[in-house]
Amino acid sequence: MSKKSSEKRSPGRPITKVRLKADPKVSKENYYKRYGDLDVCCVYGIDTFTEELIDYLWRKPDISFVVTDPIEATISNATRKYGARSFSIYRWTAVHHQGFIEQAKGKVVVVAKAYHETLKKLPNPNKVEIVMLEDL
Repeated sequence: MSKKSSEKRSPGRPITKVRLKADPKVSKENYYKRYGDLDVCCVYGIDTFTEELIDYLWRKPDISFVVTDPIEATISNATRKYGARSFSIYRWTAVHHQGFIEQAKGKVVVVAKAYHETLKKLPNPNKVEIVMLEDL
């Protein structure tokens, strides 16, 4: 009896798992499944993924937002966009990016991909969980 005949193998091609490219629509739903019980969504950096998340979570009236971006023009444009929405005075807070992690307003901070490496190097005395939506 040959060695090949003793091995059992399923017919067809071998199965390999393929990781698909990250999608903002799937990432926002995955975030809500994991962290939907939090009442504050902290966002560091505005990009397409974080904008999708904010738009998705805005429909949940019990969630407030603390947002920052190192580029002042980006956070100003986001404040102009979301500040025009209903109840934004109670739900939207834009803060300066220095000390955002050290003096965190929540347990989880969503970070834009461009700032992920920089944010990981900052001191994190409160053990805030840093989440990049592309990884969810």
